[in-house]
This record gives sequence, structure tokens and C-alpha cells, in this order.
Amino acid sequence: MKRLITSEETEKLFAFCRRHYIAQYDLQVELVDHLATAIEEQWQENPEISFDTALSGTFKKFGISGFSKIKAQKQKELARKYNRLYWKFFLDFYRWPKILMTLAGTMGLFTLLRIVDNIAWVIVPYFALLVLTVIFYNFFIAPKNLNSEIIPGKKFMLLEHMKQIQYSVILFSQIPLGAYNFLKYMELNSIHNLWVLMYISLLIISFNILIYGSLFFVPSKIKEHFKEQFPVFAV
Repeated sequence: MKRLITSEETEKLFAFCRRHYIAQYDLQVELVDHLATAIEEQWQENPEISFDTALSGTFKKFGISGFSKIKAQKQKELARKYNRLYWKFFLDFYRWPKILMTLAGTMGLFTLLRIVDNIAWVIVPYFALLVLTVIFYNFFIAPKNLNSEIIPGKKFMLLEHMKQIQYSVILFSQIPLGAYNFLKYMELNSIHNLWVLMYISLLIISFNILIYGSLFFVPSKIKEHFKEQFPVFAV
């Protein structure tokens, strides 16, 4: 009779992963499945091998780095996956038909910059509004994007990746202030060159698309994928 991993042994595998510094549940699931398969393959050749011996032999194959290499690889895979989605979302605004929205926003901002005597009258309020938006998002919207409150204490790599994206937005929000300080240093607050104004307008609109993608589009994709993989934890 073919020897298979029992539910009790599966729990031992989860505990084994936690002891080896794998706290993320989604990564634990993958590793437990891999370990269970490798152990059962050993049992096919020699059913008399104990569970602990088979587990020890399987873990040795991971080398001196243990699970850390797999964890790093999984993090890279997640980053690549959602970076592709992110940049596809961004580039869609420069393809038909969304490019019409980009052009409309750029021309609207360009017209505003032409009207004002000093671009600081636009940049400073814009920066203030951006900071307030990021603060509001982090305190009121981000906490509701994903929750794992059904079983307290669970960690997920997907959730951690979302948090990294949200933290990066805080850094992004400093760019307009830095740009304004640069313009002020170069004494370019009063700009009348139409091409420069057009470039600034397109840059700001593009920046807003990137911010929106980071705050709403990518988190919504992560939430969708999270619910598909772990519906019992998504609330």
C-alpha cells in the first residue's frame, strides 16, 4: 500500500517551515507541498523510512541556504509579475483609446500653467494635495484593501508585497517637491517657453498615472489574486 503524508504530518511540515524562518503562509503552502511530495517519493522506494528521516534527507537537498533562496526567488517572481501588470497599466494610457485621457489632462494642465504667472502657484497646491491624498490613503483605504483577520497572526507574501508598494508611494510623493525645489534653485519658477510647459504638464500627468497605479490598480490585482488563492482568509 502506498504510504502518504497524513494530516498530522502535514501540520508538522508547516511547523518545520516556521522553525526555519518562513512566516508567510502562502510560501509555507508551496514548501509543504514540495516537502510532502519529496517525502512520499522516498517512501515509494523505501516505505520503512521514518517521517523525520525522510524530512531531514529532503531538507538537506536545499543546501546551506535552506529555504532562504526559495523565499528570495518567490519575492522576485512576485515583483516581476506585478511590475509587468503595473507598467502595462501605465503604458495603456499612451495607447488608443486611453491616450485621449492623457492628452486631455496634459493640455488642461498646460493651459493652466500658461495662465499663471508663477508655476509655484500650481506646483505647491498640487504637492499639498498629493501629500494629503497619500496620508488619507494610508490611514483609511490601505488598511481595508486586504485583511487576514479570520485567523489572527497569519502572514502572506502577497500582503507584504502590497505594503512595499504602498511605502514606495510615500517616496514617490516627494518627487514633486524635489522638482519644485530644483526649479526654484534654477530660478525657473516663471517659465514662458511653451515646450518646457508642455513637458512639465506631461510629466505631472504621467506621475499621477503612476501614483494611481500604485495606490489602486496593483493593490486591486493583488486582492483579486489573493481571494482566488486563499478565499477563506479574504474578508
